[in-house]
Amino acid sequence: MTSTYQKGIFLLLIVALMGVTFVSAEFYDTNTPYLRITVEEVTPEPVEPGQDLVVKIRLSNEGGKVAEDVSLKLNAEFPFFVKTESNNFEDKKTLCVGCSISNTYYLIVDANAKSGLYPLTADIYSGSMLITPSETINIKIVGKPDIVLRTDAIAANVSPGDMFVVSFDAKNIGTGIARNIKITPQSDSFLMLGSNINLLNELLPEQTISFSSEFMVKESLSPDTYKFPVKLDYVDEQGNSHTTSFDIGINVLNKADLSIQSIKIKPIMPTQLDDVHMAGIIENTGGGNADKVTVELMTAEGKAYKSFIGQLKADDDAPFYFDAKPDAAGMRTATLKVTYNDDFGLHTFETAVSQEVRKPTNNLLLIIAVIALVVAGSAYFYFKKKS
Repeated sequence: MTSTYQKGIFLLLIVALMGVTFVSAEFYDTNTPYLRITVEEVTPEPVEPGQDLVVKIRLSNEGGKVAEDVSLKLNAEFPFFVKTESNNFEDKKTLCVGCSISNTYYLIVDANAKSGLYPLTADIYSGSMLITPSETINIKIVGKPDIVLRTDAIAANVSPGDMFVVSFDAKNIGTGIARNIKITPQSDSFLMLGSNINLLNELLPEQTISFSSEFMVKESLSPDTYKFPVKLDYVDEQGNSHTTSFDIGINVLNKADLSIQSIKIKPIMPTQLDDVHMAGIIENTGGGNADKVTVELMTAEGKAYKSFIGQLKADDDAPFYFDAKPDAAGMRTATLKVTYNDDFGLHTFETAVSQEVRKPTNNLLLIIAVIALVVAGSAYFYFKKKS
C-alpha cells in the first residue's frame, strides 16, 4: 500500500516537472536570450495632474543565453515628462542568463491632464532592432473638478410677488469628474419653485450643462438691488466633498397697476342733441407710483378728448371727466386709452365703452322748431325796431 502511494506521488512530480518545462518552452527558446520587463513601483497610484510620478522598472534576462547590446527606451508622451532617471537604460548593456538591472524614472504629470488611464510604453532593443513588442504601463490620473456657475442677465424686470426664470450654465473647468452635483439657493427672499434644489449626476472636465430654474420674489421685499447666493455641492472621483457659492444679482423694481374702477354716463340714454357727460375713477392697485398718467376718450368717428391726471401713487385713485356730443344715433362704441410710466417703462391699455344714442322724438323736434322760430322772430323785430 505504501509502495503504491509513493509511486503515485513520484509520477505526479514527473508530470508536474514536464508541465513546467513545457510551459517555459512556450515562452522562449532556451538557446536564446529572453528579456522581460517588470514594473516594480508606480508611486503615487493614482497620480494627480501636476504631481511628480516615480516609475521603477526591472529588465531581466530569463533566457538561456547572454543578451548583448541591450537597451530600453521609455516613451514618455503627454501628459508625462521625464525629469531624470537613476540608470540610463538607453546605454548598451550586456545581460547574463538570470541577470537583471533596474531603473527608476522620475516624471512629472502635466497640470492640464484630465482624469483617465494614460499609457507609458517601453521598447527593448538589441542594437538598433526592436526585439520584443512594446510593454505598456497604464497610469491612472485622477484630476480635481472645479465647477463654475454662470447665469445670463435676467431678461424680465421683477417686482415683489413676481416669478422669474434664471438660466444657468454649470461648467467644469477642472481636470477631474464631478458627481452628485447639487445647486441650492440660499435666500429667504428669492424662493425657487418646486423642490428648491437642482441635481446633476455628472460633469466631465470641460463639459457644460445648461438648465433653468423658476424663482419667486417674496411679497414683502422692498424694491432695491439684491444679490442672492446659490450653493454648489459635489464630490470628486475619490469621494471628497466640495462646496462653493455664487451670487446672482437682480433688480427688484416698483410696479404700478392701473385700472378703471368705475364709469358713469349721463344721461343714461342720450339723444343726438344731448351733451353727454362721462365721469370715471382710475385706481392704482400696484406697489409703485404711476407717472404721467393720461386718460383719452376716442369716439368711433375719430374725435379725441384727453384728461391729464399726472402722478398716481400706490393704492390711490383719481377722477376723470369728459363732455362730448354724439355724432350719430344707434349703439356707439368709444375707447378709453390709459397711458402711464413706472419703473418698468411706458404702459398703455384700452377699455371699450358702449352707449346707445337715440334719435330725437317728434315732440322734441317740434319744440326745437318752435324755439328756433321764436328766436328768429325776436331777432327780426329787434333789428327792425333798431333800424
